[in-house]
Amino acid sequence: MKKFYLLVITCFFIVMLPLCSFIWHKSPTKAKVSSHFKEGKTEFSTNKNKNTRAMDTYLRQIHFNGVVLVSKNEENIFKKGYGYRNVTSQLPNTPNTYYPVASISKFFVATSLMQLNEKGLISFNDPISKYIPNFPNGSKLTLFHLISHTSGIKMQKELFNTISSTNLIKEIIKSNSQYKPLNKWDYNDANYMLLAYVIEKVTGKSYGESVKTNIFDKAKITEIGQGNDFYKKENHAIGYKLIQTNSEPKQLRLPNFSYLLGCGDIYSTVTGIQKMDEALLSHKLISNKSFVQFIKPYQHHYAFGIYNKGGYVYNHGVFRGIDCINVFDPISKTIVIVFSNSQKMKPITLDVAMKLFKLVK
Repeated sequence: MKKFYLLVITCFFIVMLPLCSFIWHKSPTKAKVSSHFKEGKTEFSTNKNKNTRAMDTYLRQIHFNGVVLVSKNEENIFKKGYGYRNVTSQLPNTPNTYYPVASISKFFVATSLMQLNEKGLISFNDPISKYIPNFPNGSKLTLFHLISHTSGIKMQKELFNTISSTNLIKEIIKSNSQYKPLNKWDYNDANYMLLAYVIEKVTGKSYGESVKTNIFDKAKITEIGQGNDFYKKENHAIGYKLIQTNSEPKQLRLPNFSYLLGCGDIYSTVTGIQKMDEALLSHKLISNKSFVQFIKPYQHHYAFGIYNKGGYVYNHGVFRGIDCINVFDPISKTIVIVFSNSQKMKPITLDVAMKLFKLVK
C-alpha cells in the first residue's frame, strides 16, 4: 500500500511540474514603474513589423516619457504616447500632443532657402551684406557660412519677453560689432536667426507667414505651427526635469519663441514632422537636385539644418525640459521620431531613436 501511495505522489509531480513552469513563465514579476509613468494606447499598422512589440517593451522598460512614431514607406508601423504631457494635471502624452521641436526648426529655414535658390531669388554665395548692409564685415560672410555653421558669429541670448525680428537682428549686430570671419564649424543659433530674417527680406512676409505658405500648406501639414501660438494648443507638452524618477519632476520654463526666430520656433506633433520628412523625400518641397545638396555633409557631418551620418540623417532639438529627435533614411524611407518632455532622460533620445531604427530595419 505504501508503494502505491508513493507511485501516486510521483505521478502527480510529473504531471504538475510542467504546468507550474508554464504558469511561472507566463506571469513574470512586473518591474517597478515610476509614479509618473502612464502607458498610452499603441497604434500599430495593419502590416505590423515583427519588432513592434519589442519596441513597446523597450520603451516601457526605460520608463520613457513622451511620444514615438516609427514609419516606413509612408506607412506607420508604431505610434504611441507614454507618461504625461502635464504631470500636475495628470494629462497623458498622446500622438496628438504638440511639442516645441527646438533646433529641428532649422531644417525648415534650410528648406525655405532651397526653394528661394531654385527660383533664383538667392544664392548661397550671397554675402549677408546684400540683405543686411550694416552687418560688420558682412561682405565676407555668405549665406553658406551661416547655413553650415561656419560663420563664427557670436551667440544670441534667449529671453522671455517678445521681440520683433528687426530688433532681434539689431541685437545680433550689436553683439558682433567686432566680427571677423572664422570659416570654422561652430554651432550657433544666431546663424539661423539671420537666415530667417533673409527669408523675410526676400519674400516680403514674416518668416511665420512664409513657412506656412511655402512649406506647411504646400505639403498639407496641418499638425504643425510656428511661434507663440504653441501655448494656445490645448494638447501641448510641458517640459520637466527628471520625470523618469519617482522624485517630483520640476517644471521648466521655455524662452519666448520670438527670440528663437528660425532656430527653435516650430512646434509640431510627431505626425507633423513625419509629413515634413516625407515631403522632402518625395520632392514635394524641393527638387531631387536640391535635396542632394540639402543632405550633403560639410564640417562635423552637418549639412543644411541636418546631420548626415551616412546610413541615416537626423536633426535634434533641445530646450529646457524638452528633447526631440528626428531620424530618417532617404534610401529605405524609414522614419523614427522621438519626442520627450523629460530633461536628462536615460538613455538619451538619440540612443532611443537608433534602437528603434535598428528594430524597424
